[in-house]
Amino acid sequence: GLRLMDLVRETFDVVVMNPPFGALSAGVKKDLDKAYPRSKNDLLAIFVERGLELLRTGGRIGAITSRTAFFLSSYQKWREEIVLGVAEPEVFADLGHGVMDDAMVEAASYVLVKQG
Repeated sequence: GLRLMDLVRETFDVVVMNPPFGALSAGVKKDLDKAYPRSKNDLLAIFVERGLELLRTGGRIGAITSRTAFFLSSYQKWREEIVLGVAEPEVFADLGHGVMDDAMVEAASYVLVKQG
């Protein structure tokens, strides 16, 4: 347990992820809405925000996720305040369908650089 606490306090140069995506389950929705009000639409948005929190300034997050958060109007606040506020996109690839095994989702892969 103590080693886990040490890991939680660390900051990193790189975070790489393929986070879960979709609506929040009822059991955690209230807590996550409160903890991540800018990212509460989807698990992928919360994971990206949390990943950025773990980075040092200038660190990079690399992710492959659903592309919906980058195009739907309901994610505008997340894009403005997290993707363009906390970070700066370095590269973005819209990958389309068929890149994540059996997932029936259009995917995107990107790198965000945490700003100071």
